[in-house]
Amino acid sequence: MKQIDVRFSASDMAEIKGMVGKKLVKYKCDPFEFSTSVYGIVGVAFEDMAFAFTNMVKAMDYYGEQEDVALFKMERTPFSNIQSLVQNQTMVETPVESIVAEVLVVNEQQQLFERGEKTYEVLVTRGIIFKFEDGHELSFEKNIWFSEDITVEKGYDLIQRFTPTTEFEEGWSGDLRGECSREVISVK
Repeated sequence: MKQIDVRFSASDMAEIKGMVGKKLVKYKCDPFEFSTSVYGIVGVAFEDMAFAFTNMVKAMDYYGEQEDVALFKMERTPFSNIQSLVQNQTMVETPVESIVAEVLVVNEQQQLFERGEKTYEVLVTRGIIFKFEDGHELSFEKNIWFSEDITVEKGYDLIQRFTPTTEFEEGWSGDLRGECSREVISVK
């Protein structure tokens, strides 16, 4: 059995812990066109730090095949360095001006079974949800494995808007069966 772990790292989780209690001033991303999905990058600015959330492809093992797989990552960087990945595209800045009360990190355990035997286990960060003191939320969710899109949502109980885990499970046939479970880690 092969295990692949592409979740946020321990240092990423420490950075997320440092976001709690701070004011999220604004975020920026490409303009929404047909949906709230944007290509590859979203930036968030706090009063004293900023982060880029990216979803870029990397060639790696995808259940026995070498494929371009999109990986959801975060990196501390100056807000001014966060730029659109689309040529000649200007990102839209959206004010938030709210204190982060809690951050939810959404991880998945994706397993592949071949003739009943588990052959792969992939641990992946699916997205992040910022919960604010006034109750509203902001989330970023990576799309399906080959897409570099990030879905940006605002509202309440946003975990309910995340793609169901059944999407992974339905993509297999014959002797292959997929199982997916989700873990939501609360950082306060």
